[in-house]
Amino acid sequence: MSRLRVFFRKPRLADICALAGLLVYLTWLWIFVHNQYSVLDEGLYLYKGWLFVTGKYTPFQDFGVWMNQMPLSYLIPGWVELVFGPGLRTGRMFALFLGLVAGLGLWLTARRLGGGWPAAAVTWALALNPAAARMSALAASQGLVAALLAWTLFFALGRDRKNWQLLAGGLLAAVVVMVRINLIPLLPLLALYAAWEHGDFSGREAAWHKRLRLSAPVWWLLAGMLVLFIGLHLFYWPNILRVWAKWLPFSFLSPWLPPKTIPTWNPDNPLGFRVASFFLAFRLHFTALVGALLAFIFWPARGRLKVWKSALFLALFLGSSFGLHAWAALGNEYCVFCFPTYTTFYSGAALLLAAVTSPGWDFSAAPWRKWLGGAGLLVVLGGIAFSAEGTVRDLLPDFFYKRLLMLPVPGLGGVQAWQVLANKFGLEYEALYDTAQAYFPVVAAVACGLLLLGAGRLFAARKNSAAWGLGAGFVAVLVLGSLLAPGVLFSGSYAAYDCVADVLPGYEAAGAQVAQVIPAGAKVFWAGYSPATLLYLPAIQILPGQLHGGYSFRISEEDDALLRYGWWNQALAEKWLAQSDVVLVEQGGLGPEDWLTGQLADFEQVARTAPQSCRPGSELLVFRRK
Repeated sequence: MSRLRVFFRKPRLADICALAGLLVYLTWLWIFVHNQYSVLDEGLYLYKGWLFVTGKYTPFQDFGVWMNQMPLSYLIPGWVELVFGPGLRTGRMFALFLGLVAGLGLWLTARRLGGGWPAAAVTWALALNPAAARMSALAASQGLVAALLAWTLFFALGRDRKNWQLLAGGLLAAVVVMVRINLIPLLPLLALYAAWEHGDFSGREAAWHKRLRLSAPVWWLLAGMLVLFIGLHLFYWPNILRVWAKWLPFSFLSPWLPPKTIPTWNPDNPLGFRVASFFLAFRLHFTALVGALLAFIFWPARGRLKVWKSALFLALFLGSSFGLHAWAALGNEYCVFCFPTYTTFYSGAALLLAAVTSPGWDFSAAPWRKWLGGAGLLVVLGGIAFSAEGTVRDLLPDFFYKRLLMLPVPGLGGVQAWQVLANKFGLEYEALYDTAQAYFPVVAAVACGLLLLGAGRLFAARKNSAAWGLGAGFVAVLVLGSLLAPGVLFSGSYAAYDCVADVLPGYEAAGAQVAQVIPAGAKVFWAGYSPATLLYLPAIQILPGQLHGGYSFRISEEDDALLRYGWWNQALAEKWLAQSDVVLVEQGGLGPEDWLTGQLADFEQVARTAPQSCRPGSELLVFRRK
């Protein structure tokens, strides 16, 4: 034990370990930058950003593109493309850079506030989570927000911040919100934290404005926030209120509400999907969310944590971000399973919360906290297993659940388990079989959790370490789950967009081929998947509503209102096709029964590319008007 203590007292070893973790994380990012095919959101951020920075459209203009996100989410990647050239490779290399920047920011912040070894644990939490690395490796907003947030916290948190650092923190915080509106709690919470951290409230008899003058650093932070936040709102006023009108139920925002239509994308997600998505976030971000859970359970006693104000800010920000994004995904219909990807925005704050508080965790906390926390942890483990039901089924032999249901019940003369359950609950064998598939993993996960918690408590008792108690079991669950995170039962199962080979040459080759047959200035009817393909045709004309595909397609007769907002309908599709010089469509989007297939009589096929990626039907077909 003494040798172990000596080892952990060497800060340089902690830094070397942390840098090794960052190197592994960077390796993951490099792989995923190359082997994932482009998705709709990624293409939208890149192509809409390109349209904005080249002056084809401006954010929030009437009869432009649909602005369903804040302007910097598009403008930042657009500016990068303006410097390095449009294309998927530029976007992916930018995502790689952002991933490295985010990792460095989290490490340096955790190192300053929590110490060398907790900071090393943060970098290895990133390295052991391929799901989050995959999400950040796409040129979408997850990696951008994660990097901006990491450096916001680096500059703003802590008592020893200089004025220029607080100014930088305020600017970056405003950029975060102008990329991702759901992170709006960052601004008021960070301002309140700064006032608390840097204020002098010793003179309670003084008037509030006199005490406020003592908090000069707060004004630097507020200046950074307000200049950029208010400035961008004024620049895009008043149509930027379209973003706020979607979320805030205020009558004065009604002129900026979207037109009343019937969306064609309106899935009806059952409760089971929402539950699975909720716990899938814990499964794909195990170390971050479970580490934060332990921080709440074993919150340091007063005096054991020097940066407790920073820790409390992180806790409040994490809770508000988790709640808002859960409501946005699980409380609505349009993207229920987006919750795990949304968690990537703020999972860095969860890692920092665990790292900052862990040196002072109070394992002698009140029993009610331990038992309540233990129950919560078991619910999380059971929920993770519920979300992994399909993965568990694929890992087990085909006959496993049949054998399970055919087990004889002791004392009943060889009667099988399914017969007892069928008799008691009035269920058919098929229903019991489906129930066993759904809930056996849950029971197994809860049992493993109980075993680890019990073993940790027994270990602490044998070592005469009463202070640890159940804490040893909690830590064992966190450590074991983190080590298993790359496996298929946790984040290693997330491979939704993976290809075996490098996809970037495929997109570039297809883009170059279609650019040879589609002239500059051509009116293009677009029927593809990711608009990243259009980056290789920078001088074409498009119907803006088509960029979002079916997500922006509406049933409505108000053509002008739809065009003004950036949506489209069947009538607008027909009008645009009648004007179009070229139809550019992916093979997978052109079925024999599709409307577009029957409208190609006036066009001739002039090109067919090789597949852009491993995504089925990703070949591009070019039809030119005869």
